[in-house]
Amino acid sequence: MVESPTKAATITSYLGKDWVVVATKGHIKDLPPKSYGVDFSNSFEPEYEWLKGKKSLFQSIHTKAKKSTAIYIASDPDREGEIIAKHCFDELKKLKKPMYRLRLKEITKVELKLQLQKKMGLDLQSIESQIARRVVDRIFGFEVSPDLWRKLKIPTLSAGRVQSTVLHWICEREKEIQRFSKETYYQLKLIGTFLNQNIELKYHSKDKLNFQDTNQVLKDLQILPEPSKLKELVLTHIKTKKINRNPPKAFSTASLLESSFRSLKFDSKKTMRIAQSLFEGKKLQSGETVGLITYMRTDSTRISDSKRELGEVFLKTNYPNLLLEGNRKNQKQKKFSQDAHEAVVPIDPNLRPELIRSYLTADEWKLYQLIWERFLISLMKPEIGEEVIYEFPIGKHMFLYSFETIFDFGFKNFYGTNEKRDQKNPLGKVGDQFFYQSYAIEEKETEPPTRYTQGKLIQKMEDTGVGRPSIYSSILETLLKRKYIVEYQKNIGPSALGMKVDNYLSLNFQEMIGESFTKDLETKLDQITEKKESRVQLVSSFYHQLQSILKSPRKKNDEAIGKSPNQSEDEKKSQPKSHQKSNDSIHTKIENNRAPSKSKLSLNQGTSQTCPNCLEGFVKTKLGKNGKTIYFCSRYPHCDYITYDK
Repeated sequence: MVESPTKAATITSYLGKDWVVVATKGHIKDLPPKSYGVDFSNSFEPEYEWLKGKKSLFQSIHTKAKKSTAIYIASDPDREGEIIAKHCFDELKKLKKPMYRLRLKEITKVELKLQLQKKMGLDLQSIESQIARRVVDRIFGFEVSPDLWRKLKIPTLSAGRVQSTVLHWICEREKEIQRFSKETYYQLKLIGTFLNQNIELKYHSKDKLNFQDTNQVLKDLQILPEPSKLKELVLTHIKTKKINRNPPKAFSTASLLESSFRSLKFDSKKTMRIAQSLFEGKKLQSGETVGLITYMRTDSTRISDSKRELGEVFLKTNYPNLLLEGNRKNQKQKKFSQDAHEAVVPIDPNLRPELIRSYLTADEWKLYQLIWERFLISLMKPEIGEEVIYEFPIGKHMFLYSFETIFDFGFKNFYGTNEKRDQKNPLGKVGDQFFYQSYAIEEKETEPPTRYTQGKLIQKMEDTGVGRPSIYSSILETLLKRKYIVEYQKNIGPSALGMKVDNYLSLNFQEMIGESFTKDLETKLDQITEKKESRVQLVSSFYHQLQSILKSPRKKNDEAIGKSPNQSEDEKKSQPKSHQKSNDSIHTKIENNRAPSKSKLSLNQGTSQTCPNCLEGFVKTKLGKNGKTIYFCSRYPHCDYITYDK
């Protein structure tokens, strides 16, 4: 028994005529969608029920199982797969047939044969951990969502434990953008010759230079007033620093999603769907269906010894000068990594992307090539070189000239890179002179914080231990579906509804949606698997902590209930009902009916974020359909201020 029909077809091709392979098509049972489904009087036991259509599907599986001599359940090798296996075990145990659990980390004949020989049972601790996660998430959703309905007067709202943390990150970034005030600063350069080569020296300072500072430096150097009296500067010190840039590690789920999004423009849902198809197998030239990559839900970058050996043999044959020979240091896993599976790597590096291109769709081929290249690169030599910094002091001021000398491009040679190879830098020594010719002042501006992309959010989830690989993609999908966030041209920002929900949750449930609490809970869920934590104790503690918060007086602010602090009660009453219910309609009108216009006043001319038009509201931001930030007045529609100007 497997989860997907594709995997069933692949495994069928590996087995003889005495085997029957069937697919459950994912979960067969889950908690009820409309009732709580948790027995609080019986140690928080979950009350699973059949998913729609699955009872009849399983009846046909049950009929085939009756005729068998043994049953093997090969759902995915993670906690989700383990709970599917348990539900199947529970339904088939009355048959009193030998039942075993297969955990296929790759879909190959070798792996299948190995797992069949092991004849393992269920991992009861993984099941306990999965039940705890599901029950905790159900308690949070069923207790907090009604609280949102009552307090925000919007009956369609819902709250999720991990998604609330991720939503908070997105909203906090938006507030940083709102608070941002640009700063102009200057970079001073001296232009001249050094060892008969034209170079530029950059002024070095701990603090950014304003215009007055820049003029003062020029006066101190006697460049101003013109004509300049500065003739030369002397090289007094040479600093060198070794460069040892290691190749990137093989893909974890998060880094795969981030790289796929950045390089291929695939969103997380699409990437995981394609990766699933590569994992389950493709029919190649031989006519045999072959799994192309290892299991794609993992937080590890570790490469198994067998895969490493395959990769090294391939590199010795095809790229002998790039392979890192000798003993390798054990790659340290990230702090919150479970390391249950190895990294996402190709099953066989000899299946070059160009050799199997005709058997894959265009998108499958692109993703396979990305995984194949990343695996090989992770086994290659680092880039080795040296950074050189020349110091030219004059009085209390310091000017620098720096460059890199690369001795071996290492893994970068795999791409045929020529960067910096032809760059000639002066090889100076202490006492050599720089001859001044002119100066240049470059005006710069500080940039506001950038919004998250899907890839960056998922990478942050992995780095902080918030969530696990199996839910990364679904978290963002849920936030988009609930219209808490919007996404334009890769950038993710909160909707007005999302900001409203986050403001309320942050005020009243910060203890339970804060990053530290969420990652600590994930660690405790992992510890259940290791028998270091009790499922019942964890769920009970979570439930009673949440109840104490729900019984405490509610906090609310103007943002949480969608009001501007400067609006009068009469103004609020005069607003249309749709506006009182949600600000989402306002944002839609802004985008569709009003062209952004430039204000005569810059938003950042003062220290406050007061609307420069009405001087009563405050400046808010949202993500426009062109990916740019739109700035508008919180008193809309009573004030029509709107601009793209920072």
